[in-house]
Order: sequence, then structure tokens, then C-alpha cells
Amino acid sequence: MKGKVIFLITIVVIIYAIYWAFSFGEIPERSVGLSLANHRYHCMMITRVTDEAYWEHVFSGVQAVAASENVALECYNPRFRNIKELERYLEMAILSRIDGILLSVPNEPGFLSLIKEAAEKGIPVVALVDEFENKDYHSFIGINAYELGTKTGKALLEATSHLRTPRIEVAVLVASSFSDYSYRQYLSGLRSAIKSNPKLNLTLIMKSKGGSIGAEEQTQTILKNYPYIQAIVCSDVSDTLGVAKVVVDYNRVSQVTIIGSGLNSEIVRYIKRDIISAVLTSDPYELGTQGLLALVSLIEGRSQKENYYLPIFLVDSTNVDEMYSKLIMKGRAGEEGE
Repeated sequence: MKGKVIFLITIVVIIYAIYWAFSFGEIPERSVGLSLANHRYHCMMITRVTDEAYWEHVFSGVQAVAASENVALECYNPRFRNIKELERYLEMAILSRIDGILLSVPNEPGFLSLIKEAAEKGIPVVALVDEFENKDYHSFIGINAYELGTKTGKALLEATSHLRTPRIEVAVLVASSFSDYSYRQYLSGLRSAIKSNPKLNLTLIMKSKGGSIGAEEQTQTILKNYPYIQAIVCSDVSDTLGVAKVVVDYNRVSQVTIIGSGLNSEIVRYIKRDIISAVLTSDPYELGTQGLLALVSLIEGRSQKENYYLPIFLVDSTNVDEMYSKLIMKGRAGEEGE
């Protein structure tokens, strides 16, 4: 009898997997507790991955909460996926009437209309990382773009305080993933922070192409066409890495100050070699835990709206080992009992 039950459960799971494979064109890239019989809620996480190391830690946080809250979670996180396919994932999630959705997707009209549709059908949506201007139909867990801009500006002030030139020309690469709202907020915070030093001039402001290769191409253009640039500011980890590589290749390390974003082993090496002056980063594990906790709270009706800004940390040569160990290397091993 026990063998028959196990066999039937196996068949159901296989059928379920086939259903999702045909519905989405592929079986989920990652899943947590995906069982029809033993979960309280069935949720989906759809993200466009721009930094694999960062999102690994986000997923670890989500995984911990999914286990403790008994949530079956399907994760679709392709690195290279066009917008229409990402929209299709969201469409199928809505049609399937799952219990909740975690999202990190571009601020495109198609997504915004689908988020509204999900809300109207009673499916709560929590947006991660990037803040949309209209939050009537979704909750948000991530960074405050204005605060990121402000802290970036303060780091720039500190890193360029030794320069004695009459003007300090700065190029800014704003993350391609930023919504229009986050873009404006980030630049507003940056300008507010540096206004105390009239020598600092935001000479060039560009929206990045996305990815380290795109950032390399843009940095090459900057250094060729604007050779007097003395500092480059980035709001994305891939952009930061692309800029650092080109500055090294062009032998401009001592001439260009880099203030970036994100934290991984490559950025640690660049900071230790005085190629990157400082980066601003959040805790990816906390993003994952807070994101799914907020979604569960919405599903259970314990709140109508969840908006939470993650702390933003400054990392430079004075604390890089400590922060890398705290946010990335240890992976919260002691707190999770791993």
C-alpha cells in the first residue's frame, strides 16, 4: 500500500513538472519544496539575473524562509532572456492563480500592466531590487535609490578630497535596470551629496547598456572621448567590474577614481589593489528573506502593503575583508544552522 502511494505521488509530481515545462517552455531553473501535497502556499520567483553571485545569496535567503514557512517556490532566473519571455512567465503565473509572486524585472509597460492584472485577481506581488514609481499594485523590498545616490556622492567626496585640480570631472553610469523613478532618485541623491564641493562636476551621465561587456565598451568611449574624466561612478556591479577592467587596460588607475556598487570576489581584489576606491552594497541574503516574508504576510492578509528598504553599506579598503565575510563569504552559516 505504501509503495502504491509513493508511486502515485511520483506520477503526480512528474505530470506537474511536464505541465510547467509545456506552459513555460522549460522546467523551473530552481525550485524549493515543490510538492503538491505538503506545502501551505505555491509561489513563483521571476528575476532577470544580472549578477549571479549576488542572486545566489538572494536565493539562499528565499530558500531559508520557504523551508520555515512551508512554501513551494518555483524560480525562473535566466541571465539572458528577452523581455517577452519574462512577460510570458508572469502571464502563466497569473493564469495559474498561484498564491504570490516575487519579481525583479525591467520597468516596462508590459510588466506594469501584468502586475496590475495580478493584483486585480488577488495575487500579491513583491518587487525586488528596483523600485517602480507606481506602487499601487505591488509591494517593494530593496534599496532606496535616493539613499544609494547620496552615499555614493559622499564616497566620491571622500575619495577625491586629495585632488587639487580646479575642477573634478565625473562620469556617471546609471544601471540599465533602474526604473525611470529610481534613475531620477539616484541622480537627485548624488547631486545633493556633492553640492558642498563646487569643484565636482557631473560631466557625463549615461544609462548603462547592462553587463560588464557593455560597461567596458562605454568606458572605452568615455576615456577616448573625454580623456579629462577623473572619476567614474557606477550603480551596478557589472558596470563596476567593466569600468575597472578598462581603467586597468588603459593604464589609468592612478588617474581615475572609481566609486561602484555591489560586492563579490573580483571587486574585493580591485579594492585591495586600489583600483576601486569604494563600493556601496546591500545584503543579498536579507533581500531574499525579507522578500518572501513580505509575500507570505500579504498572502495571509496580515498586511495590505509591504515596503522595506535594505541598509546600504560602504565598503572600502578599511573594511573590505570584514564586509565580504559578513555579507558574502559566510552565507549566514551560523544563523541558518548550515
